[in-house]
Amino acid sequence: MDYFYLVLGLVLLLGGIGFNIYTIRKFAIDKTRNLLSKKEFFSFIGGEVALSIGGALVQAAIAGLSKWNIDSGRMTMSVFGAFFFCLSFSALWFSFYLYFWRKDADEMQRKATRLTLIVSIPLSLVFFLLLGEGVGEFLSYPLSSGFSIDGSGFHFITYQSARSGLTITWYGVVIIFGALVAYWVCDHRFYKKFGRHGILDTCLLLVLPAGIIAARIWYVVGNWNGDGAGGPNFSQYCANGQWYKMFEIWNGGITILGGAVGGIIAGALFVIFRRKYVDVRWAADIIVPSILIAQCIGRWGNFFNHEVYGSVVNMSDWTILPTWIRNQMAVSFDGGHPVGGQMFIPLFLIEGIINLAGYFVIAWGVAKLWKPKTDTQSPKWFHRSLGDLAAFYMIWYGITRMIMEPLRDPHYNMGSNGMWSFWNSMVYIIIGVVAIVFFHVFDYFLIKKGKPLDRSDLSYRPAKAAKETVPVVSNKKEKEKVDLSKAPKKIVIQEDKEEPKE
Repeated sequence: MDYFYLVLGLVLLLGGIGFNIYTIRKFAIDKTRNLLSKKEFFSFIGGEVALSIGGALVQAAIAGLSKWNIDSGRMTMSVFGAFFFCLSFSALWFSFYLYFWRKDADEMQRKATRLTLIVSIPLSLVFFLLLGEGVGEFLSYPLSSGFSIDGSGFHFITYQSARSGLTITWYGVVIIFGALVAYWVCDHRFYKKFGRHGILDTCLLLVLPAGIIAARIWYVVGNWNGDGAGGPNFSQYCANGQWYKMFEIWNGGITILGGAVGGIIAGALFVIFRRKYVDVRWAADIIVPSILIAQCIGRWGNFFNHEVYGSVVNMSDWTILPTWIRNQMAVSFDGGHPVGGQMFIPLFLIEGIINLAGYFVIAWGVAKLWKPKTDTQSPKWFHRSLGDLAAFYMIWYGITRMIMEPLRDPHYNMGSNGMWSFWNSMVYIIIGVVAIVFFHVFDYFLIKKGKPLDRSDLSYRPAKAAKETVPVVSNKKEKEKVDLSKAPKKIVIQEDKEEPKE
């Protein structure tokens, strides 16, 4: 019976998601109307109910197939949590898509969509925690950190497992997902200004690998002479002829401080050279603070890897945390259960929350409260300049890391004295402050010269070739009859800027 519930649940879950994607997408690309029809609205509600029931059935089937000795109270908690988490989380994504994709939609519909978007965020978190608390005591710890496919087949692994064959870790999956979420947020912000999606598609493909490469370089430089906890010593590796270990990123070893710098530089160069109609400072104010979203999500990779934590404490003193987080952060495990009653402080979680708060403080708080300069006003230093929000990211994250680094377990402090990341965080802060001063001085002279502060070209539209065709001739006699004077002349089009995707 559990297998029947599992199959039925998956059909309802995936079917509801697919049906609602079709419904919302159909409205989003139909520019002839600006309001969902009643049929579409009720169809969407039906899809939401179907996928929510599917999620609840899947959760019930998992509990049955796992043969958990779960009481009725926790069973109800997990199924109830699964139902409303699927409902609220899907509503979050669909409302996000609908709100930002159709800025020309009916005003009442936009208000309702925006309200749904805002409300669904905390509800998704609450019901996810409820679901987790219902099943937390019955999971096997440490939790899976990924999976491997080798000669023995497919199997899940933990951070303690030996790895062989093709290995996919949740750490990598989470990092990519975080980058995609940040991209979606930025893409819709660009759409609101330029009226087109896809301007940053190529940028994402460039920035992600550039950030990973820079993160690895930063790690190698920081641990060139080893760290204080017996970590990799790359200078010694090179002396022993093992220089190739610098490139073995699959064995771990990247730092977000370096990755952010590499990604920012790559993104700025891309906008300057390939998106010349976008002001690079305006783009930085949108893109750079969103890195905090990616970092918040990416920190959950540390959760699965059982790393980036602080000192040892008693579990009983941290009952404010969900059961599954406390159990995963346990100091030791035996037979899939935490033992000893002690855990590490989850600094990754604390830093993730601070990062997410930082995004809203910078992108919404500072952006709204600190009035921007205009092209026509007299130069005023107390107005915000383009680029200031990007600089605030450097300051915010620098302060965050300066506070968090001394609290970490020494095994995760880089450098021979464990202070590499601490001093790099201070450099972050200094760069942010200097950047703000520079942007204001730069704007001072722009206003004096009567030049625009935001040099984005909103009227830019890539030229398209006229759709003209030459008569197609099938045989020699017909060729002789063709009047070439009536054929369209050859069209020569000068190479233009790269056309953003519609």
